[in-house]
Amino acid sequence: MLNSVLAYINSHLDENISLEELAKVTGYSPYHLHRKLKDELQEPIGSFILKQRMQTAAYLLCLTTLPVSEIGLLVGYENDSAFSRAFKSTMGATPKAFRKQQDVHSKDLQQAQYVSLKCEVVHLPEQQAIVFPCIGNYFSKDIYKVWDKVNSFIQSEGLTPDDFTYVGVLHDCQNVNLSSACRYDAAIVCKKDTKLNVNKHFITTLPGGKFARYKFCCPVSEYSNIGVIVNSHLLHEAQLEHTHGISYFQFQTLPTLDTADNLFIEWFIPVN
Repeated sequence: MLNSVLAYINSHLDENISLEELAKVTGYSPYHLHRKLKDELQEPIGSFILKQRMQTAAYLLCLTTLPVSEIGLLVGYENDSAFSRAFKSTMGATPKAFRKQQDVHSKDLQQAQYVSLKCEVVHLPEQQAIVFPCIGNYFSKDIYKVWDKVNSFIQSEGLTPDDFTYVGVLHDCQNVNLSSACRYDAAIVCKKDTKLNVNKHFITTLPGGKFARYKFCCPVSEYSNIGVIVNSHLLHEAQLEHTHGISYFQFQTLPTLDTADNLFIEWFIPVN
């Protein structure tokens, strides 16, 4: 029972977590669940959830470059001041001060992770992109070697990483094809006013359509587990059908082999 409650809390930190929702997960009444959790956790469930929110925020502050305000939203705070007060009360420093001390804290947070099962259905337009194709294992850091080629290309064009958005294009499902190499494209989309002098054969169109969006951040070694969690939620909780077609990993920054772990990713899965 406790494991199912903890799993629910840690995958819904960006939502309001009520005792009634937790009761639905366990089958207990809210009254009996509250008493049972207090006995097992040795603290009120509200205090425990607060700590989980703040510990996850600490992970994102130290190991990503996400803006502080966005991290607040990811752990359930729409108000920046409220997030800052709660974080300082729990962690002993404001979010900005804690991030400046990341060298002190990051080692203890390396194996933490973030996943949001707040499924959002979105419609993506077609996009023109420059694509660098490769073959590999989505669950291996080696798949990120192709992004080093992207980085070299950007430098050769006299541009900067801020001139593009970055999308990993997944043509297969690695959880199905465990032992085989899958096609993966590193795609870069020019931001407005970015000018390139490239051969037209670099350019391709990324298909649009209806997608379910999930968010996660973790070491690459945990991608397989995240995939199982997300696909299970998509089918059983969101009750959406994963259709044939490519999926997208949209990155917040230019990924590289050296920075592959703990990238913040928005995962777009094609659905009916």
